[in-house]
Amino acid sequence: MFTIGNRLKFALAGDVFETVNPHLPGSPHAELVDHVGRGRVGRVLELCAGTGYAARLVARQHPDAEVVGLDLSPEMIAVGRRKLASQGPANLTLIEGDASALPFPDNSFDTVMAVFGLHEVPTAVRLDAVRESARVLVPGGRFVIVDLDRPPLTGLFIDAYFLVMEPDHAREVCGTGLTDLLSTNGFTIDHHESATPWNATQTIVATVR
Repeated sequence: MFTIGNRLKFALAGDVFETVNPHLPGSPHAELVDHVGRGRVGRVLELCAGTGYAARLVARQHPDAEVVGLDLSPEMIAVGRRKLASQGPANLTLIEGDASALPFPDNSFDTVMAVFGLHEVPTAVRLDAVRESARVLVPGGRFVIVDLDRPPLTGLFIDAYFLVMEPDHAREVCGTGLTDLLSTNGFTIDHHESATPWNATQTIVATVR
């Protein structure tokens, strides 16, 4: 459940994220879209989608795909739906829902994706979200992730960011945290690009076994 503080934060943050996302260093959303497009796109689910910014990018680039963005915050989903109403695309649906208990049947998506979402959720929720992703993916379906990582040489800066801006569990995604979680819960790691000194993100592509 969200606290009142969380509800207020997300009510204020939706439009801010929409403004900031296109200008993030390293273009992480474009990186996500590129990796999604390297395999079968088909039916796509974005976890922790926020306002659906990344989902909109994928839906526009792949107009024949069916894209669903899911987020637990009604405030973020409301911002995303306003964007959809004015800008489209028509092949994207945004729904309020819990990544740890996905409201979809088994084998219902070709691709699951998440960008900067998995570090936000508590450890137990992240575990359940990975297991749920394996469940809803078709055999051979892919999980494409872009998230935070601790860069070499400049790691003290991301340490400070985690200390000030993120909950304690957020740093669990760094290093091999996410790849180990995926590998032990039904996935094979196909690609893992770690952070560089000037880019504090990682990119993972994993295939469900």
